[in-house]
Amino acid sequence: MRPGFRYVISSIALATALASLASAAGDRVFRAAAAEKYAHQTAFHVTIGAKPFDTKALTLDAFGKKAPLLKYGVLPVLVVVENKSPQALDLRSLRANLVGSDGQHVRAVAPENLGYLSKGSRRPSQAPLPFPLHRGKKNPLRSPEILTRAFTAQFVSPGDSVSGFFYFEARLEPGDRIYLDGIRDVRSGNELMYFEFPLRQP
Repeated sequence: MRPGFRYVISSIALATALASLASAAGDRVFRAAAAEKYAHQTAFHVTIGAKPFDTKALTLDAFGKKAPLLKYGVLPVLVVVENKSPQALDLRSLRANLVGSDGQHVRAVAPENLGYLSKGSRRPSQAPLPFPLHRGKKNPLRSPEILTRAFTAQFVSPGDSVSGFFYFEARLEPGDRIYLDGIRDVRSGNELMYFEFPLRQP
């Protein structure tokens, strides 16, 4: 068995474990649509779609009432990676940035760090605060739904697709774009070109 495909199998096992965790927590199922149903870009037979969940109705549908992300200044962006190439893709180095019309980048925040965000900044510092913004066991930014919905895929096999949310400490503004890089061909190790496109379809 080639090393790349052994890693793909490991990725599938991880996804299965996360699904089991969601089920055990009574988490309802959320399914992403095909990448082309959202704002998207295609290159090298790979399509990446993205959708900002920037309304209360959208976040309620995806995360339920226990994770009011927008209320605490967190913008969830759903990303779908669809691989129609003949090779598996390595997503372990995938990075996501929110790019404003002024060219400024905001990196995605790891879901486990959401409880340490600063307040009230459109383009805040990326360094976490030393103490949680919302303390206690009922911290809404530590809801299990946030973890189980996060983008965690490490590989995507030919003909398959993976999806999940990236979280940004920002509010959506006109002209914002999503920028993703770090996707590699498993066999060659070569990195694909970056993907960058508006979060709103024309």
